Amino acid sequence: MKKIKIFDTHTHDYFESFDSDREQMLADDFASGVKHKIQIGCDMDTSKQAIELAHTSNKMFATVGLHPCYVEENFENLDKSFIYFKEELEKNYKNNTTTKKIVAIGETGFDFYHNDSPKMREHQQISFEKHIELCKKYTLPIIIHTRNARNETLEFLQKNIITKNKEISGVIHCFSENAEFAKIVTTQFNFFISIGGAATYPKSHDIRDAILHTPIQYIVTETDSPYLAPQSVRGKRNQSKNIKEIIELIANIKKMNSEECSNILFENAKRLFNMN
Repeated sequence: MKKIKIFDTHTHDYFESFDSDREQMLADDFASGVKHKIQIGCDMDTSKQAIELAHTSNKMFATVGLHPCYVEENFENLDKSFIYFKEELEKNYKNNTTTKKIVAIGETGFDFYHNDSPKMREHQQISFEKHIELCKKYTLPIIIHTRNARNETLEFLQKNIITKNKEISGVIHCFSENAEFAKIVTTQFNFFISIGGAATYPKSHDIRDAILHTPIQYIVTETDSPYLAPQSVRGKRNQSKNIKEIIELIANIKKMNSEECSNILFENAKRLFNMN
C-alpha cells in the first residue's frame, strides 16, 4: 500500500517484551507509516510507564486506567490508584500547549473470563464507575475492555451513558462481539469499535460481519501489542506496523481502496481522541 497512515489506538510498547529492542521497534513502526500510537495504562505503575514512553515522541500519547483483570489485586489500594490518575490528569490539564499527553481514560470495563465471582463483579463495577467519573471531569474518552461480559457491559453503558448527546465518548477496544453489539454501541452511544489482529483469524466470522455492517466512520484500528498479531504473523510479538494487514482486511470487506480506507480510519482515531 502507498501513502498509508496508521493510527494504533491501543498498544503496550512499555511491556518488558520490548525491552531489548524498543527503540528499533518504534523506528520500524514509524518508518512503516505509523503516525500515532496510544500507550494504554493497565494499573498505576503501567500508566506511569505509558506516560513516560509517550513523552519520548511527539507521535505517542497515553492513557491512565486500571484494567478489569487487575482490579482484584489493586482493590485495597483503589483510592491510591485513582489519586495518582487524578494527579497526572491535573498536571496534564495545567499544560495548555499541544504537549498534553493523556488523551483517554482506561482501559477499564468487565472481564469475566478468568474469574466470575460476585465479589469480583462488584469490584470491577466500582472501578468502572470511577473511570467514568474521570471521563466526565476531564472530558476524555473511555477505553472499554469487555470479555465474557456482553450484557453487563451494555447494561452499564445504558445506566451511565444515556444519549448520543452524552458527556462521554469512547471505544470498545479489541472488538470481538457481533454486528448486533456493534450497532448498539455505535448508534445508541456513538462509540467506536476498535479492530485488531483477531479480525484476520479464520474463525472470526462475527468480527468480520460486524465490520461489514458497521459504518466505517465508527471504526478504528489497534494492535493491543505485544498481543494478538494478525494472521500472517500470528503467534509472534505484535507491533503497530502490522496494522497494515488489518487495514487491508477492512478495505476488502468495505470494497474500498486501501489508501482511502487508511485515511478514513486515521481521521476516525483523531476524532476519537479529540486530536483534530
